Amino acid sequence: MRKFISFTIIIVILGIQLGCDESFSPYGEYQKRYYLNCIVRADTNLQITTLYQSYSPNNNSSVENRNLSFIHNSSIRLWRGNDDIYFFSDSSIGDTNFYYSKGLIPQPGNSLEIEAILPDGNRLKSKTEVPKWVKKDLNNLTEIVPPQEGNNVTFAWEPNQENQVFAPILYIYYKKPINGKMITKKKEVVWKYIKKNGDEIGLHRPPLRNPIINYDIKNIERALTSIAKNNDTRFTEILGLILELRVFDKNLSAYYLSVGRITGNYSIRLDSKEFTNINGGYGIFGSFSDQKISMPFDADYLTRFNFHQKTL
Repeated sequence: MRKFISFTIIIVILGIQLGCDESFSPYGEYQKRYYLNCIVRADTNLQITTLYQSYSPNNNSSVENRNLSFIHNSSIRLWRGNDDIYFFSDSSIGDTNFYYSKGLIPQPGNSLEIEAILPDGNRLKSKTEVPKWVKKDLNNLTEIVPPQEGNNVTFAWEPNQENQVFAPILYIYYKKPINGKMITKKKEVVWKYIKKNGDEIGLHRPPLRNPIINYDIKNIERALTSIAKNNDTRFTEILGLILELRVFDKNLSAYYLSVGRITGNYSIRLDSKEFTNINGGYGIFGSFSDQKISMPFDADYLTRFNFHQKTL
């Protein structure tokens, strides 16, 4: 369950840090704030919500001394459409508090609405629409690996909303025998390598707005070589490349564009802007869907690594 709540907790921390009003005076009248954060995942039936309130600093030395307290015993409901309703239960793991609901596996295009009624009667609400899957951009998508020209393998797709943000990770899918059965495994293809203190470090591509990503064929070959080194190639079947693409809804996309600045094609930098889409409070209610874009290898190309290919 820790894995499922980690993404939400990161959003909570960022939301709280970015939610501090620069005009706040530690010597002025204290105003309580409520923070609701819920990122609905379309890849699981376990949905997580966190709910906090701010309370007065212990001293007046800095605005950064504002503290937060988890709000227990709230009534949190989530609607899919008008009639499908899910209730959240108050829970914790170790010193981490959260609300959870099991059963909802949202589908692309679902309309969702969340409502939290706090013990003091305050009400927080928000809406999201689970993003629909995107279509391949066949005009820019590389047809087969290796590409006929150049060293870049290109994945491209068509956004279905303005200013949409995506998070891609590329894998080589393959099968290997384990205990007499052919089991599907995957090996990540690093997007970019950098040097740090004499060591080479592999990086993910940060979330991006441009619906296209290039991978150097050398990094793909590096991953293939690693698979060959750690497996018997006589019994290992390469299935192909798959880009696992996380598609953000308009709320999460707006969050990234609000708190981050996309510089060129390579990075998102955090600044001090505040984002919230919670009526009656602060925080974020958003959703994402995951999809896969596949690409085959040329069979002759794989023989360089002593592999053979099986269709995805």
